[in-house]
Amino acid sequence: MTSNSQFFDELSDDYDVMINFENALKNKTSFFKNFLLTNYKTALDLGCGTAADSIALSKLGLQVDAIDHSKGMLQQALKNAEKFDANINFIESGLTAFSIKDKRYDFIVSLGNTIANINMQEVSGLMSKLYGILNFGGEVLFQIVNYAKLPESGIHILNVYENDEVSILRKYNINTNDIDFIIEKNDKKKKQVSQIITKLYPHSKSGFEKIATEIGFTCNFYGNFKKDNFVATNSPNLVVQLKKVK
Repeated sequence: MTSNSQFFDELSDDYDVMINFENALKNKTSFFKNFLLTNYKTALDLGCGTAADSIALSKLGLQVDAIDHSKGMLQQALKNAEKFDANINFIESGLTAFSIKDKRYDFIVSLGNTIANINMQEVSGLMSKLYGILNFGGEVLFQIVNYAKLPESGIHILNVYENDEVSILRKYNINTNDIDFIIEKNDKKKKQVSQIITKLYPHSKSGFEKIATEIGFTCNFYGNFKKDNFVATNSPNLVVQLKKVK
């Protein structure tokens, strides 16, 4: 099994094709409007990947810092930011290892299942750190897969992307306490099949709620970015909105 940063380095060349980057950027720009307040000026994107969220926030008028631990992802993020004329400050760092000095944010996001890459003890430490760098009245937004609706064990197919040159299969091998996230790539031109694997942690609504309450956040939970109610047995995603109130 590759390290988490190596996993995303290897994935970086195919990532934008896999997520349909321009469509993702359009959707995120629309969805963020459901959460942003007019007085928000600064944003932090944790686990920015190739920068779809960062660029969307920049286009909506925020000053954006963006953090990722994958050199490959950041290289692609820089290209995307230049392409879409977005002024973003990119920082190479792990999700919990980053250091922010003398700076506060109005809006902090970590989307695309990023938070599932760290265990709940690390999540607790991260949430405490975010509370400290968040302005009063600001909010944190997490989005992960709704793991409550998945099978308890075994293989679960997420999706398949395919065109004339490549097919990319994403799937989970669900264990007792964690999940093997597996991506299989079939390069049709080279006739080569490759596989990369990393570990994920299936966090729950109750886990986030317990930590948030202890830290002092108020929290809301949604099943998607349209703010539909979260239903454990049905919602595709778990969207966690944490607010720092006076």
